[in-house]
Amino acid sequence: MARLLRSAVPAVLCRGPGGAGRGWRDAVPSTCLGMSAATGSCPSPRPRMIHRDLWTGQPHRGDLPRRPREGGSSMHLCDHSLGRGLDSGAGPGADEASDAHPAYFPGAPRPDLPRKSAGCGQPGCRGRAAHLPGDGTEVLREKQPWEQGRTVAGAPDVDECADGGACGEAHCKNLPGSYSCVCDEGYVFSSPDKACRDVDECAEGRCEQACVNSPGGYACHCDGRGGLKLSPDMNTCEDILPCVPFNVAKSVKSLYLGRMFSGTPVIRLRFKRLQPTRLVAEFDFRTFDPEGVLFFAGGHQDSSWIVLGLRAGRLELQLRYHGVGRVTSSGPVINHGMWQTISVEELDRNLVVKVNKDAVMKIAVAGDLFQLDRGLYHLNLTVGGIPFKERDLVQPINPRLDGCVRSWNWLNGEDTTIQETVKANPKMQCFSTTTRGSFFPGTGFAFYSLDFARNPADAGTDTTWQIEVTARIRPATDTGVLLALVGGDHTVALSVALVDYHSTKKLKQQLVILAVESVTLALMEIKVCDGQEHRVAISVRKDEATLEVDGTKGQSEVSAAHLRELLAALATHLQGSVLTFMGGLPDVPVTAAPVTAFYRGCMTLEVNRKALDPDEAVYKHSDITSHSCPPVEQATP
Repeated sequence: MARLLRSAVPAVLCRGPGGAGRGWRDAVPSTCLGMSAATGSCPSPRPRMIHRDLWTGQPHRGDLPRRPREGGSSMHLCDHSLGRGLDSGAGPGADEASDAHPAYFPGAPRPDLPRKSAGCGQPGCRGRAAHLPGDGTEVLREKQPWEQGRTVAGAPDVDECADGGACGEAHCKNLPGSYSCVCDEGYVFSSPDKACRDVDECAEGRCEQACVNSPGGYACHCDGRGGLKLSPDMNTCEDILPCVPFNVAKSVKSLYLGRMFSGTPVIRLRFKRLQPTRLVAEFDFRTFDPEGVLFFAGGHQDSSWIVLGLRAGRLELQLRYHGVGRVTSSGPVINHGMWQTISVEELDRNLVVKVNKDAVMKIAVAGDLFQLDRGLYHLNLTVGGIPFKERDLVQPINPRLDGCVRSWNWLNGEDTTIQETVKANPKMQCFSTTTRGSFFPGTGFAFYSLDFARNPADAGTDTTWQIEVTARIRPATDTGVLLALVGGDHTVALSVALVDYHSTKKLKQQLVILAVESVTLALMEIKVCDGQEHRVAISVRKDEATLEVDGTKGQSEVSAAHLRELLAALATHLQGSVLTFMGGLPDVPVTAAPVTAFYRGCMTLEVNRKALDPDEAVYKHSDITSHSCPPVEQATP
C-alpha cells in the first residue's frame, strides 16, 4: 500500500537559487532536504537528496544530477511528499536525512510545506510538463514514471500535445514517456518564446565563399567570373570544366580578320616603288559573316583608294579617285562558310574583281592607286579594316568581319613577314573548321544598348514592355549566363543562364533558369552535355513569365503574388538605363544573380525577334568569334 501511495503522488520541480535553467534528470523522485517553507525552493545549488527507487522501494543517497546551462542555472526535482524509510521507516541514508529535517512517511503532511496534490504551485515550480529554455530544433521533456503508463493502476500515457500551447508555433510530437517540440529544417526552437527562430547558417561558416541567409535556409555562391561553381556538397566551390569537347584547333597558315573589335586593321603594309606599279591581290577567303571589310588599298583619306568589303553576303567595292566616290556590288553570295578564291587587279585603267577566276566586277578608273611622293611611288594596304573612320567611306559599313584568309598574295608575294607574324600569334589564326554561330570561349561577353519599353500610339501615355528571347545553344559547359539585363547600379534585373544544381532542392541537376535579380522565376531541365543544339525561349511581360527548352515549358518557382512583385521590380528597372549582356556579366557581386559565370560554347540570340550580331555590339571581347564556331569533336571509336 505504501508503494502505491508513493506512485500516486506527483513530483514537482523547484527552482534552485540560480533560477530556472536547462537540463535535468527527474526519473526517480527524491526527498529535498532543507526545503524552505518561505520560498518553497531548494536552499542550495546542490541539495542533499535521498533517492528512492519507485518500483523496488529501495532508497539510496546521492546528489541529484543536474546539467546547468552555461550562463544560466539549473532545475532541481524535489518530491516533498516522500519521507524517510520504507514500510518500516528504515533504510540507508535515513540518518543523514534526519540531521537536516525530520523525515515523514508517504502520505503524511509536512508541517513546513503545504501539501500539493498536483505537484506544482510552489514558487519557482514549473510543473510536470515544464520546458527549459534552450536552443535546438527539438526540446525533449522526460515524463515521470506515473505519466508513462507504468503505474500499478495502469494509467495511460499523457498526451501533452493535446494542449495546443505546449509547443507554441512549433510542431508538438508526443512520445512514450516524453514529447518534443520540433521546428522545420533551418529553424531552432526557443523555449522561452515557444517559437521557431531562423538559424543563421552563414554565421556558422557553412559556405566556402559568399553566403546568403534566408528564412529557413541559406545559399552559397562561388566566383563564377573566376571560373568556379558550387560543388556537389552545395557549400564548397570547384572549377567549371568542359563537358563537351570542341575542336578549337587552329591553322598556322590562316589569318583571322575579326580579331580587332575596334575595326582597325589586323595587318598594315606599306609599299614603295621607283616605278609605277599596278595593284595585284589574290587570296582564299571563308566566312559566315554578311558584312565587313576585307582590305583597303591606296593613299590617304583624301587621295585615291579602294575598299573591298562584304554587304549582305556579296562583294562590294568602294572607290574614290580625285575626290569622286563610287560604290559597286555584284557577284554571288559568298558568306556560306566555304573557301573561295578572290582577286583584285588593276588592268588597263580598270579594276577587275574575280571570284573563283570568274570576273564579277570590271570598273573603269581615272588614275592609279600608287601615288608619287618625293620621287617614290607609295601604296598603303590594310587587311581586315580601314585606316580611317567608317563614316568617311563613300557608304558607311561595319568594318568588323569574322572571316579567314589563306594563301594570300599581295603584290606578287612581297610580304613574307606576314606569315612569320601570324605563326607566332595564335590569336591571329583561324579555326581549322567552323560552323555557323558565335563562339564564346568562357572568358568574356558582348553587350548592347536596347530599349524594351515602348509607348504605342493606341495606348495613350501608358508605357508597355516585353522581353522575348530565343537562344540556340550548343554548350561546352553546364554553367554560364546566356543573356542578362543589367542596370546602371550593376543590378542584374533579369538573367537567363545554365546551372547544374537546383537551388531549393539542393540537388545537382542540369537546368536552364530564368531569374529576376537573384530570384529564380522558372526553370527547365536540359541535357546540356549531349553535344546537340538546344532551343531556349523566354517571354516576359508585366503579368507573366515563361521559359521553354526544346518546346517544353518549364515550371514556375514562385507564387503568383511573388511573381507580380518581381515583375513590377523588373518594370522599374526597364524604365531606367539597362544594358543587354550576352554570354556573361560585368563585375557584379556574386550574389547579384543565381549565375555569374561566363558562357562557353556556341550560341545565337534573337531579342524581340531581332538577331543580335556581336559585330554590332557596343562592346565585344576580342576572343568571341561573332559568326564562326568550331564543331564538336567526334568521339574516337
